[in-house]
Amino acid sequence: MKRSRKLWIVAAAVTVALCWFAGAKANHFLAGKPTAVAVVDVQRAFDSLQEKDKIEADLRADAERLKGLEEEKKKSIRELQADLEILAQGAPAWKQKKETLDSSLIELQVWRSFETNKLNRERGVQIENLYRKVVDAIGRVAKDNGYDVVLFKEKPVEFKGAKPEQIPTLIQVRKVLWSADELDLTDLVIQQMNAQFRNSGGN
Repeated sequence: MKRSRKLWIVAAAVTVALCWFAGAKANHFLAGKPTAVAVVDVQRAFDSLQEKDKIEADLRADAERLKGLEEEKKKSIRELQADLEILAQGAPAWKQKKETLDSSLIELQVWRSFETNKLNRERGVQIENLYRKVVDAIGRVAKDNGYDVVLFKEKPVEFKGAKPEQIPTLIQVRKVLWSADELDLTDLVIQQMNAQFRNSGGN
């Protein structure tokens, strides 16, 4: 009997201790600092960056330069074709000119493919570097304004023209359903990055 009573007292004490511990943990959790969340429209930020405009202008200039070089190569090919037409087909001079023309056509194709791939790789590298700068800027702006987490803000979902079976997928892929306007850091990120770009000389 006495042993049972002792066991009951120990169990009661353990229960009280566990309840106190759980309550202390709950109070600590409730008293903790809440997580401050903001959003950034990354696409709008990209489209508004002066550095992005500079990158695209440089890439367009490179594309125009390559276009000019290609026209020069095509002009040389046209001249070879014109020379070939006035030569007697099958003659040694005609065969030599034909070999030169065929080689020039192959070289043009290889050169065009190489330069196009090179330009596309450069575009990818530039966009990746700019994205990293955007993420860094978002982190700085968030810290300066006391935010702990920044979410990807999307444009409002557009169901117009979507097939009925596509609508559930359009809903499921949404990252942020709603956010207050004052939580949007997009303008601050754009202002900071454009200011830094101008201060660096726009290069």
